[in-house]
Amino acid sequence: MGPTADAEARDVIVRAMTPADAPGVGALIVRCYGDAYPKRVMYRPDDVAALVRSRAYGGVVATAGVEVVGHIGFARPAAASTVVEAGTTVVDPRRRGEGLMGRLAQALGEELAADGVSGFIHFPTTAHPVMQRASLSAGGRETGIMLAYLPPETRDLALGASDAGRLAVTVVYQPILAAAAQRIHVPGRYEQVVLGMAADLGLGRRAAGAARPPSGESRLHHRFDPARELLRISVERIGADVAAAVASLMAATPAAVVHVDLPMNDPGIDDAVASLGGSSFAFAAWLPGWAGHDVLRLQRLEHRTEAELSPRLWSPEAAALMAGIRTEILGPA
Repeated sequence: MGPTADAEARDVIVRAMTPADAPGVGALIVRCYGDAYPKRVMYRPDDVAALVRSRAYGGVVATAGVEVVGHIGFARPAAASTVVEAGTTVVDPRRRGEGLMGRLAQALGEELAADGVSGFIHFPTTAHPVMQRASLSAGGRETGIMLAYLPPETRDLALGASDAGRLAVTVVYQPILAAAAQRIHVPGRYEQVVLGMAADLGLGRRAAGAARPPSGESRLHHRFDPARELLRISVERIGADVAAAVASLMAATPAAVVHVDLPMNDPGIDDAVASLGGSSFAFAAWLPGWAGHDVLRLQRLEHRTEAELSPRLWSPEAAALMAGIRTEILGPA
């Protein structure tokens, strides 16, 4: 009789990642995704090791002997962020069902708490009900759903092929340490959902003062991710021209998906959401502490299919959130 899953799990060590783990993490990604993982740097061990040494990237690994069989990585979205972005969450197909995902998440939380990080935000794919379930097991909560986020070829080899087109991810905030209460500007159409999520997470959020029409020029920057066909636009200051500025960037860089991040410390956010709504933008996520302040992410899909608007969601909260996003995109039934 072979070893039980519990016995196998006891043979696995979970610890902080070091630069020397970079080749093993790359090999793990190949076992899970072949050559289709969109974060291309993970296939370049020397570059990953350099990022770990510089502390631009970190994480935890699960090792069985000399082999890396699990990994969760993280990076700071911005220098002022009070949270980190966790990602590259992978478990070897041969070691699934042993509880490694939960052990990795616990170790990651302990490491980040020691660094004073208030929480982490991660993106479980909707192809993995088990990943969605595990992401909520320690008190996390979905704060968004990013539709068509992954290209069709990003498939876990253990799950087989799929014809569902581009794949969604949930956005999950996992609190680690108590965070300071904040007053945030929340567009009226999203106030109930955002403040409800904050209450569920125990985050002290209250609506700030009245909205104010934006003036002057917007200040923003952008980056195109070719592997995901994703245009990311981050607005640092909301001006009267925000919709026109976003439209100009979209015209210059056609993309399958566009994300626009709006600062929730700017009283012009209500007008920005209203103006961008006319360009088919809809709610994607609330990101607490993402840029040192909360951020509202909007999303626009250039082409959408019914499958992409119907992701497989594990929790009732995610399903309710998706119902609102779907209505915003398609209009009332």
